[in-house]
Amino acid sequence: MQPYRSDPAESVDEFVEGHNGLRLVKLRLGLTLIAVAVLPLAALAPLARSVLDDPRVAQRERLNAQSDLMATETRRELEGLRSALLDVAAVPRAGSLFGAKPDGKAAVAVTAQLNAVLARPSGLVSTIAIVDPAGTVILGAGDSGAAFSDLPPPQPRASPFRFVGSGEDTGSGGDTGSRLEVTVPIQDASGDSPLGMVIADVPLDSILAWLNADFATSADRLSVLDGSGLELAGLTTNADLSPGSAPSLEFTADPSTRAIGASELGVPGIAGWRLVGSAPMTVAVVPLIVIAVLALLLALLVIFIVLMARQILAPAIALEEQRAHFQTLYLSAREAALQDHLTGLGNHRAFQEALSRMVEQARRHSHRFALVLLDIDEFKRVNDTRGHAVGDELLVEVGNLIRSTIRGSDAGFRIGGDEFAVLLAETDSDGAAITVRRILSRGLEARVIGRYQGPISFSAGVTSCPDLGQTRVELTAQADAALYRGKRAGRTLVSIYDPMIDHGHVDEGMRAELSMSISAVIESGGLSPVYQPIVHLPTGRILGYEGLVRVRPDSGFPHTGALFDAAEIAGRVLDLDKAALEVVLRGADAIPPETLVSLNVSPRSFEAPEFTASTLLAILRRHAMAPERVILELTERDAIRDPDRLRGIIHALQDAGVRIAADDVGAGNAGLRLLSQFRFDVVKIDLSLVQGGASKDQTMSVLTTLVDLARRWGALTIAEGVETPLQLQMIRQLEIDAGQGYLLGRPAVEIDTSDLDLDALSGSTTRGDRGGPTRDLGASPREPGALPREPGASPREPGVSPRTAPARPSFEVTPASASPVPASAGPVPTAASVLAGHRPNSFGAP
Repeated sequence: MQPYRSDPAESVDEFVEGHNGLRLVKLRLGLTLIAVAVLPLAALAPLARSVLDDPRVAQRERLNAQSDLMATETRRELEGLRSALLDVAAVPRAGSLFGAKPDGKAAVAVTAQLNAVLARPSGLVSTIAIVDPAGTVILGAGDSGAAFSDLPPPQPRASPFRFVGSGEDTGSGGDTGSRLEVTVPIQDASGDSPLGMVIADVPLDSILAWLNADFATSADRLSVLDGSGLELAGLTTNADLSPGSAPSLEFTADPSTRAIGASELGVPGIAGWRLVGSAPMTVAVVPLIVIAVLALLLALLVIFIVLMARQILAPAIALEEQRAHFQTLYLSAREAALQDHLTGLGNHRAFQEALSRMVEQARRHSHRFALVLLDIDEFKRVNDTRGHAVGDELLVEVGNLIRSTIRGSDAGFRIGGDEFAVLLAETDSDGAAITVRRILSRGLEARVIGRYQGPISFSAGVTSCPDLGQTRVELTAQADAALYRGKRAGRTLVSIYDPMIDHGHVDEGMRAELSMSISAVIESGGLSPVYQPIVHLPTGRILGYEGLVRVRPDSGFPHTGALFDAAEIAGRVLDLDKAALEVVLRGADAIPPETLVSLNVSPRSFEAPEFTASTLLAILRRHAMAPERVILELTERDAIRDPDRLRGIIHALQDAGVRIAADDVGAGNAGLRLLSQFRFDVVKIDLSLVQGGASKDQTMSVLTTLVDLARRWGALTIAEGVETPLQLQMIRQLEIDAGQGYLLGRPAVEIDTSDLDLDALSGSTTRGDRGGPTRDLGASPREPGALPREPGASPREPGVSPRTAPARPSFEVTPASASPVPASAGPVPTAASVLAGHRPNSFGAP
């Protein structure tokens, strides 16, 4: 195994954290620089938009203006054409053309007028003719293919303009484009009906061609659209769309996106015609000089950003280099602080950290591991007889033996002068014992190499987690106790911790750690109260509640029993008793005011000079708890050191109204010793007698004797540990006054004030006389879950005492009910109480 190092993951995490810090700085800097680059663009966006919008707006306005101009000129030209046709119709003797013998001179004059119309500068008219009402051409000029035979007769006051669609038949069978027919009637002398018509044919294409030739336009196409938007005629123009002579770049949109300018033609009699000019939409026309300036500014911005980034990152990179250097120094210093320089193994601090880490992994991930403590035999003699230099060589050789024997996943430590520790991952106690015996056998055999070549013997203590212990303090105490047993048995032994014979052998350092852990529990509020009902057996009513405390799972103690055992070892029983009293009394507000409250105090607390009857009574007054409601339970774990002092305190409390109970009577000789030395108001019979009396005649005899003694003394009897119907039947037959146990109610936070149906619980067929509502607890006491309360249950009326016996003290307390029974958490592991050698504790779980 390599010399102990701190957790590699921890070191890697610290390094990655610093590296990620620099990456984060770079990322933030990059975002800042991007913002620096984007913000000016964002600020210039409205200006750029206006600049880009100007060409498009100007193009649309220009197209609209051009369309308006061309539409106006088209209307003017059509009106001029109509006026010319009126001149033709007004020629003298034009009506003579429609007679049987046309007037030749009139025909010559009219023909001259027709040719004058054709010769108009606009060139709009392609054909002009004089036709009779039947459509027969009398006189014509222009395109000889034109025919007007199908034209309807002229109507008075009809519009002079008529639209003829593309391909519409005019009588000649020709297929021409869309056009306008301009018609002027020729009236007779009376003016009643027209003699004929002067008709001019104006193709729409001719109009567009005239506009394209005579008017400058920026549209690449001119169109005539009807009211529905249908194109009647269209022409691709010869417009020059180049941006001009200045060097520039034209940016256009999609060719399908076009700028359009439109204007109403306003031809009389024809509504909705529009003249439309369109061209591709121009996005922008940017001179090359402007593009060059923008490119230069962009290059300068990029250069500025790069230079600024380098200036900002230079200190960050230097700081990161310093951080990496300091990280290396820190890791080196940490390894040096956690390493024993003589053996190369981890030191005591490294051992504490590694053990805490493995305990946490065992708790979270159900991993197991073993702990071994080694102590070199006769090390002092080696130092004294052969010198400290040889002693150091011996220590180095033990470190080499450990390093060369254990696996890479295991860890070895030198935690004291000649004391070593080994943590074996995923190993139980038996596997660890085999490994340690292998180290021992290699140490005892002859060696030809190594700094210390003599035989090496040591003693070792082995424990494991979670099989035997579950906390760091507990495991260390267990391994130390097993090691101590091996040394007393003759040394050179590997001892596995045995909870039945090993008691908590702890040194001053371990005792200080226990004291600190207990202080942490008290100061952090790690205790919480629960209350177990004490049931009056003749009636099934609740006589009182015993207040207990529970410790949080994250406190470092697996349960409350281990906490109080550790308090005895560390000499902190008084402090823990006071804290427990405060917690229980603070949570007792929900208990009915006429109901008894049973409290637990160790005789060790009363033996302390600073704890007297006045101290306890002051605590009761602070929580508004009347002394007459209190039963104070005393348990003698060890022999009482000062019985006279304890007797005086008991008498003072009894004079104040507090009832004193002898707890765990029948558990060995302690309870009987208490009964022989003090006068008690209550005798609590230990669960070992209650649970064994139902099957053993000898135990029944002891129970009967205790009940008789209590009656003669006038004391109330309470049977503890009632868990089965048979046990309940037995204690009721013995006429024990009250009972307590899982069958009657488990310790719980909530207070239930309903009564119990003891006949149903004990399986009796005859129900007792009951004075109030009951709880029918028909379920087995071992079944989990809270037992239901019968609907309509209510507290019983006050004023009923549990029993009426002249020789007994009167407990004038209104019985309440049992608390609801919570789900069973299973039996409390006894391995957690090894620090106190499995002695009973007054605040532990039942």
